[in-house]
Amino acid sequence: MKLLLKKCGIYDYSIYLDKETDILFAIQKQLGSNSSQNLGSNPIVRRWRVYMADIIETNPDNSLVSKELIQMFYME
Repeated sequence: MKLLLKKCGIYDYSIYLDKETDILFAIQKQLGSNSSQNLGSNPIVRRWRVYMADIIETNPDNSLVSKELIQMFYME
C-alpha cells in the first residue's frame, strides 16, 4: 500500500484516531496532478479496505465515507 501511494505522488500521509468518538481522520499531501481518488479500483486498495472494514466506515460500493471539512486555520 505504501509503495502504491508513493507511486501516485503521495509523500505525507497520516491517519489519526479520536479515541473519544472512534472516528478516524486522514490527511495526505500529494505532488503532481494525480489523484488518490482514482485508486479505489486498485486491487491493493480494495484489499486494504476489506482488512480495515471493521474500523473504517464505507459506502455500499466499499468506497470510503468522507466528509468535507471547513479549514479553520492554515499557516505555511
